[in-house]
Amino acid sequence: MHFQHKSIYRRSRVFALCGWLFCLGILSGLISPAVAAADEVYPWPTGPQLAAEGAILIEAETGTVLFEKNATESFYPASTTKLMTALLALENAALGETVTVSHNAVYDIEVDSSRIWVDVGEELSMEESLYALMLPSANDLAYAIAEHVGGTMPAFAEMMNTRAKELGCVNTNFMNPHGLDEENHYSCPADLAKIARPLMKNSTFIRISGSKNHEIPATNLCEESRWVLNTHLMLRGTYPFDGVIAGKTGHTDLAGANLVTCARRGNMTLISVIMKAPDDTALYDDTAALLNFGFDHFTTYNITEEQHSLGNDVPPLFQSEDTVQLMNRSLVSTDAGLVVLPATASLSDTDRTITLSQLTSFSEGKNIIGEAVYTYGTRTIGSADIVFHNEGAAFTIQPPEELPSGTDLQGTEGEFTGDGQNKTEETPKKGRLPIIIGIILGCICFLIGIYYIFVELPYRKKRAAYLAKRRNGRH
Repeated sequence: MHFQHKSIYRRSRVFALCGWLFCLGILSGLISPAVAAADEVYPWPTGPQLAAEGAILIEAETGTVLFEKNATESFYPASTTKLMTALLALENAALGETVTVSHNAVYDIEVDSSRIWVDVGEELSMEESLYALMLPSANDLAYAIAEHVGGTMPAFAEMMNTRAKELGCVNTNFMNPHGLDEENHYSCPADLAKIARPLMKNSTFIRISGSKNHEIPATNLCEESRWVLNTHLMLRGTYPFDGVIAGKTGHTDLAGANLVTCARRGNMTLISVIMKAPDDTALYDDTAALLNFGFDHFTTYNITEEQHSLGNDVPPLFQSEDTVQLMNRSLVSTDAGLVVLPATASLSDTDRTITLSQLTSFSEGKNIIGEAVYTYGTRTIGSADIVFHNEGAAFTIQPPEELPSGTDLQGTEGEFTGDGQNKTEETPKKGRLPIIIGIILGCICFLIGIYYIFVELPYRKKRAAYLAKRRNGRH
């Protein structure tokens, strides 16, 4: 009887296993078409094959990631570190300030590293120091800028890491302002792109970084001017590329070849980051392939000043009779907004979520009262502030007590139009994915029920009968 029980048990388990394999086969057959259907609803272009170990391509205004390869993995950044040094200098010092070169700035830098050979006590303006930092990638001036802005090298490194966290960096730690290799000095493609984004809004940085060459005038200790060349070959013109406006190189033995490049064509500005390419040829070829991919396969929609009349559908923020009377002659608009999408998609393929703030005081002129966030499938592709332009004097209102402190309005309610009416667009594509997911979940429940009825219950009945028979035999 013992062997018979084992045989029954094994057969039942085998049957159960076959049942589960059958269920999994059916489930995979259902999921694959669902994934394919989702890709069909929200298709995203496939990027180029790159020789570099890490890379990312983003649209500068929105931060939308268009392509990535090992984008959050750690790499030695080399002199691309100087992007953060330049950002802190521009944010914390004036161009006319005098940078005085210290003993450490001259002698604590490797002799064979890039420099412009300044002397102790030499004085340059911050603007000329930035030219030396960005074009020939001078490590001595990076050190001097760090001491001028932060007081000491460690203090400046702390500023660098604090600013990196503010920008949303996830895998970056700076130990110095120049990028010479240190064990705990690292970054990643995604973080370097985040650091480059605010620099793209700074015209001074673009002017300096985008220069082919520059003449640094004579100083208190150098009677002759110094000519410096940009190490970025696209900016220098050695490797021509249409639209390039700024960037930074970075080379060390451990880091390999690194390059951050910013390019603009029409209304689109792209930031490309290449890390640890095998050589300079691959470095620039990868950069060109990545930027061309972005310009060729994506487009932008400018939603600045997109007008939204309040109409009859007054948002909860304005559910006050007095407030509506004050504001119904004015318009709510999006401000400084851009959306980036695959060239095959259109703005009607996106979803919009509107978040309003419960304000009680309104100043004269521009008031930011919320945000509109646009998504394409699971990707955030752009956003814009919601602005109320108060045409009259400043005023204060008492919000209704029953309203919460903040209100979210989902973009599925429709698109506001200038005539005061809500326009709900036909979006059959957007409705497919929830239906597909519902079908899959229903099939999973059905298959679990089939397994329980035809596999688990018979096994339990057979086992109970066997145990009862065995007990009776003992008696």
